[in-house]
Amino acid sequence: MEQLFKEVGLHAALGRVIEQQGAPRFWKQLILLLHSLVPFDNALAIHYPDAAAPRALEEYDFLPHGGPAAMVSYLDGLYLLDPFFQACREGLKTGLYRLEEVAPDHFRQSEYFLNYFHQNVLEDEVQFILALEHGSLSLSLGMHQPFDAVQVGLLTTLAQWVLPLMAQHWRVQEAPSEPRELSSHIRDAMSQFGAGVLSDRELEIARLILRGFSSKAMAERLAISPETVKVHRRHLYAKLDIASQPELFSLFIQALGHDPERP
Repeated sequence: MEQLFKEVGLHAALGRVIEQQGAPRFWKQLILLLHSLVPFDNALAIHYPDAAAPRALEEYDFLPHGGPAAMVSYLDGLYLLDPFFQACREGLKTGLYRLEEVAPDHFRQSEYFLNYFHQNVLEDEVQFILALEHGSLSLSLGMHQPFDAVQVGLLTTLAQWVLPLMAQHWRVQEAPSEPRELSSHIRDAMSQFGAGVLSDRELEIARLILRGFSSKAMAERLAISPETVKVHRRHLYAKLDIASQPELFSLFIQALGHDPERP
């Protein structure tokens, strides 16, 4: 009997999700349904346009911890270091992805992970990614501990109907507001960070360091040797008068116009 009531509850919750397609409460109903099936601590629905700033559609914390300031910092430029954002910009296909599948090899050692991700997204993340004609739609689930194999397997199964529901909602919803244009200071923070001081190659290395790439991974990506990467790294640190990745991250935060003492 208990199992019957559970099944009835799940069908009722799915009905509410379907009923809300194209309506403001769609994302919240979908998040609540997923949470009843797989435990997670927070969720974020977000739209990544091709050439504009991301737009948060729904944010839900089951254990509130980060607060509004964390999302403001993310939307004001920290998303440039988000591995899922970068993967979407590089053409990630529709599907369910774990953090480990898209993140650089040293992402968990990056200052972005240590100073922002770990405090706000927590320890692990999976995302339902829907590739659009011009951009991507994402539903992120964050967890204070790694998702286990059973949970990932269940989420993979759920993706068979979650992604079509996301696609249908996107098609039938009222026309979304115009995406917020990428402001010049955010464009400059990533594309021009260190320009005028660093060479083009050193700029590439700096950006990859910020995103959490190891010397080996950078070498493979840029088709140069790890030793050459290390030489470029030493030179860019010297030119910027810094000695560590935390100092590089601090300079990047300052370039975004943030107080480096704040998250």
